[in-house]
Order: sequence, then structure tokens, then C-alpha cells
Amino acid sequence: MKVLFKIIFVFFMFFSSKTMSQNWQLVWSDEFDGTTLNTNNWNIVEGGSGFGNQEKQFYTSRPQNLKVENGNLVITALLENYTVGSMTWKYTSARINSSRKKDFTYGKIEARIKLPTGAGTWPAFWAMGYGSWPSCGEVDILEFVGRQPDQFQSNVHTKDFNGTKGNNFHIVKSYPGISNDFHTYAIEWTSEKIKFFFDGTQYWTFSSLSVNADNYPFNNPLYLIINLAIGGTLGGTVDDSIFPQQLLVDYVRVYRDVSSGGLSGQLFDQRPIFPSIVHENLKIKFPSASKENQVAVFDMGGKQIVDNKSVSSIIDIDFESFTNGVYIVRTLSDNNNFVQKVIKQ
Repeated sequence: MKVLFKIIFVFFMFFSSKTMSQNWQLVWSDEFDGTTLNTNNWNIVEGGSGFGNQEKQFYTSRPQNLKVENGNLVITALLENYTVGSMTWKYTSARINSSRKKDFTYGKIEARIKLPTGAGTWPAFWAMGYGSWPSCGEVDILEFVGRQPDQFQSNVHTKDFNGTKGNNFHIVKSYPGISNDFHTYAIEWTSEKIKFFFDGTQYWTFSSLSVNADNYPFNNPLYLIINLAIGGTLGGTVDDSIFPQQLLVDYVRVYRDVSSGGLSGQLFDQRPIFPSIVHENLKIKFPSASKENQVAVFDMGGKQIVDNKSVSSIIDIDFESFTNGVYIVRTLSDNNNFVQKVIKQ
């Protein structure tokens, strides 16, 4: 088994060695430049169920808690008596997500955010997979705990490593006075790893090589979540003197790597960032038509099973007859290589 792994690793590294450095192309963003939240991008979540974290707020859609103003998404947490039915909540806030509206597989996901302050605030910018938690996967790009004002944290939750078990993958980064200004929080996500960035500097990598396949559920779409929780398992004791508190988001942007060629098309449900799940047809789009355009597909044993040359800017590969499993797709265009792992299902 170790010999097979070495063969596959050397094979992949050989075809990756000439890959161009990453070249990020913006494929989707919300700049929050209007006067209302774009509900083509976002769902407004309402409720006061605690959301599995014993959170103390009720999320509303009221402009007092959620608005777009001066080029920012503004989420405001308030101290008030807010009654719904027979129940009254002491705190209100807001939460949005992009579920079933905007989801992504791979690429760079970035937001520019100004955090609130004070004990009890618990803002987050995170991504979730579809299906049951934690098997669906969760990536906390940013979590901030107001009682710890000089640091923030990032987390990854998977089937066997998650907050319920207390063994989720986790890192804390120090930055004194982090709430005083806007900062960028980002991930660069591939089929192999997720890199975490603060103000453009990488501080952590979560690698698929550190876990088994069940604990890297990140070859499927993730949707985005932005919220400001109050109290709860991580937020802790609330200081009522701090309210109101605001979470400001200047933008959320998603990029894809277009260093050389790329994979897209109907196969990938026409998502802005392509996933690597193949069912029938793989469509490969090159920057332009060229007699140098070429596609090769290899199985994980290193056997080449497709060698397709075309002067077209688009090449279609029929995967329908392929056995389910993992394949390596290499595109060549004007002496530039692009390597992508795909999964046939």
C-alpha cells in the first residue's frame, strides 16, 4: 500500500510541477453597495432555538438587526425584551446564509469584516456542506469571542472530529485590537487542502492527508453563513453594558484559480466554482482556441485512459463508461499545465 501511495504521489507531483502559480479570477461577490440585502444571494434566518450552541439571541429580519448601509452589511445585536408567542428573548441579532442560492466547491473565499467588541459577542463567517452535521463538513473561516478581544480562531468540523466530541481541528491567532478596524479573512480551498489567511497572510492549513476520506467531506459544495450570536457555548457570559454591538461586512468574494485552463460546464451544475464530482460528461474550457490544447486523463494507478487534442477552446470528455473512482485530469495549453483531481460517481 505504501508503494502504491508513493507511485501516485510521484505521478501527481510530476504533472503538477509545471503548473502556473495561482491566478485568482473573481466569479461571484456581494459588495453590499445597495440599500437592501440581495435575497438572490442570501436567506435571512429567523428564530431563537439556540441553534445547537445554547445561543441566547433571537435572530430577526428587522432592519434594527439586519440592514445594508454605507457599503456594508450591518448586523446589530440589541439588548431588549423581544417577544414571539409566549416566549421573550433578552437579545436580538441577525443571521444570513446562502444555502441553495450560492454555493461553491473549491476556490478562494474571502470577506472583509469589522468585528464587534465585548463579552458575550460571538460573530462568525463560515461555510457548511449539505446534509447532516457533522458529516457534511463545516469550515469556520472566522470565529471571534468577545471576551478574548485580542485573538480570533478558525475551526474545521468533520464526522469524527467536531465540536460535539471536543476534538475538532482548531487554531487560535493573536492580533491585539482586532475589533478596531476591518480585516480580511479567507480560505483557499482545493481537493487536497484548505489554507487559511488573515489580511493576505497564511496562518494555517488543513490537509486531506491528515484524515481519512470520511473526514475530508470538502469535495462537495459549501454554502456561506454570516451571523452574530450572543452568549452560548463559545460566546459565554454576556456583559449587558456593551449593547448595541455591530458586525460590519464590507464584501464577500469568491474566486477561482484560472492559472491555465479550467473545468466547468453542465456536469458541474453550472456552479461558479466547479466541483470535482463527475457523473457523465466533463467539459474543459481553455482560455482560447489553440492547436496546443490537450487533455489527458489518468487513473490512480498512473494509466493514461484519455488523450484528446483539439483546436477548440472547449473539449468534452465522456466519463459515463468510466468505473467509479478518482481520476487525474491534466490540461495542457501553450506549454502550461493545469492538474485537477475528479471523482467519478
